[in-house]
Amino acid sequence: MQLDDLKTAWAAHGAALERSLAIDERLLREVLLTKVRRAFAPYVAWRALEVVLGVAAAGGTAAVLVAHGAEWRYLVVGGALLVFALVVTASSAYLSVNGLRLDYDGPVTAMQRDVERLRLAEYRALKWAVLGGVVLWLPAALVAFEASTGVAALARVELPWLVGNLVFGLVVLACGVAWSKRYVERADLGPRARRLVEAVSGRALRVATKQLTELARFERDETSR
Repeated sequence: MQLDDLKTAWAAHGAALERSLAIDERLLREVLLTKVRRAFAPYVAWRALEVVLGVAAAGGTAAVLVAHGAEWRYLVVGGALLVFALVVTASSAYLSVNGLRLDYDGPVTAMQRDVERLRLAEYRALKWAVLGGVVLWLPAALVAFEASTGVAALARVELPWLVGNLVFGLVVLACGVAWSKRYVERADLGPRARRLVEAVSGRALRVATKQLTELARFERDETSR
């Protein structure tokens, strides 16, 4: 075999090797992104279920408010509960829609950024749900009982006890928001804050973060070769 024939064979071998590596990279990307898609399917379904439940809760609260529209206790307490239900429902809708809109064909860095935004949005939604629940747990229980039985439960609760629960909840809400703003919701997340955000994230976001990190590491290795 002459030198030109060896060069031709070597070039063909190199081209075949590059095609093989490209195929392997594409297959790896498809495998990892399939895992992300499978993880996000139940995530989106759960968020959609939360929207349905939130709409039902807001509808029941609105019905109780209409029935007692002239009573200031229902207007103030029930109105706050209705706003809270709508905000929580809107947060779930935001997470569901953005989970569906994740671009699996785009750059890995863009997907990582979108997943990180979802992670922080989910943390904020959970924060407001928990802290708001501390404030409004008693009105929520009373309004839900009234919506299901027709008994005017909120009107029968003694005002000092109701106000005391609301004031305690507002203090907890203020402390929780201040703590979160100072230690968690900041651009430079520390190790403890990042572990906290990861802990409250859903399984889908943890799986997506892990798979996308692995894919990004592989692509960096391929580029550096």
